[in-house]
Amino acid sequence: MQLAPGQIAEEWFQDVTPTRTITFAGLKAAFRKRWPPPKWPKYTRAQQKERIMVELLEENDIGLWAAGNYGHAVWATKVSRLAMGMGDIEGHLIEYVIEGIPNLLKDHLKCDYNSWDEFVEDVQSVPSVKIKRGREDLDKERARDVDIARLKAQSTPSMASLQHQFSQMSASAQRPNTYQMPPRMPALPNLPIMPVNSAGNMYPFPVTPTPAINNLISAAPTRGGFSARGTPFARAQLTRVQILEKLSLMPQRANTEMGVRQYEADVELWHRTHGTEGFPTIERPYPLRPGTGILGLGECYNCGMVTEPPHVGAQCIAQEPLRPQEARWQQQVAGLLRRTVSPMNRPNYSITPVQYVMPTPHPYYGPYGTAMPTSVYTVAQHEEQGGWDGQDTWGAQESGNDWMSENYLGPLPTTDQQ
Repeated sequence: MQLAPGQIAEEWFQDVTPTRTITFAGLKAAFRKRWPPPKWPKYTRAQQKERIMVELLEENDIGLWAAGNYGHAVWATKVSRLAMGMGDIEGHLIEYVIEGIPNLLKDHLKCDYNSWDEFVEDVQSVPSVKIKRGREDLDKERARDVDIARLKAQSTPSMASLQHQFSQMSASAQRPNTYQMPPRMPALPNLPIMPVNSAGNMYPFPVTPTPAINNLISAAPTRGGFSARGTPFARAQLTRVQILEKLSLMPQRANTEMGVRQYEADVELWHRTHGTEGFPTIERPYPLRPGTGILGLGECYNCGMVTEPPHVGAQCIAQEPLRPQEARWQQQVAGLLRRTVSPMNRPNYSITPVQYVMPTPHPYYGPYGTAMPTSVYTVAQHEEQGGWDGQDTWGAQESGNDWMSENYLGPLPTTDQQ
């Protein structure tokens, strides 16, 4: 604005001597001497790279019509002028510009140019239809990623909720019991063989419990069981801490591409070691799929996820269910953790042995079909299968009752035998 009438330039022109402005060249030289033109800085190659990489193309500007042209075309023209203004006539800075272009536009460029004019022409020639389709596909991918992140956030409980759940488990485990029962019967010593009756039938005579047997029963451990044939045995019950320590032998991999590859390698190694149809146990835990929920927190045994509200395998719609061994392993761990807070594992908890006795008709009749006066009682031989002994066990289960006559001594002797 110094050239406007009444400004500094007019005063300078009035004061300049005519001998210096006799020609236009002299006037120009005097003017440049009074107002020298600004000198543009000379940038190094590193400075040129920094300046050109700052001019980023926003993804929202791609395909957006503004100022008589598309946003990406306006950006390409601006960047080319900046680069050539810094002296990059040969287009050495084009490769650094391409690095900052979003994939929405970069997927439609050839990315190999010899000059800035060729670069600008290629950017302007991208059809708007391709950009529109690319943006729709990108929006779908982002919506899917948001849904997956939301599901993971719902399936992964926070640390506060985990602490609350574990505190409830601890409180329930320490809650006093309202009833007390004697412990189960341990492994008994070898008893003498029952004699048979005179007729040769293998029906045992009534046996009166001895003090030695009663002492063994009162000193039994809190956890025990009976084998498939009724032989009692004692077994040690694992605590929650012991179970978690054994589970830490097979940590769950991170839900990343590298973690998934490590998980597949762990599964292959497990089956190569224990067989294709191998069964996981607490001593050889099965690898857990990355991204699934924590064991023992109500996860679905079909997909391994913990959702709110919870769902079970029959309601699961997962497209990729867990491997059979992994699903069975999750059920087994849930059962083990559940038994650690059951009443049977609380302090001073024990079980009283119970025998079920019922009257039964005498198998033989007296002379002329008359009933025998002596009563016969049938005793149920109680068997239990279950517990943890390294086998495929799924909690304590009651098997069928094997009935036998306890006070039946066989048929009465005949007249000839008397």
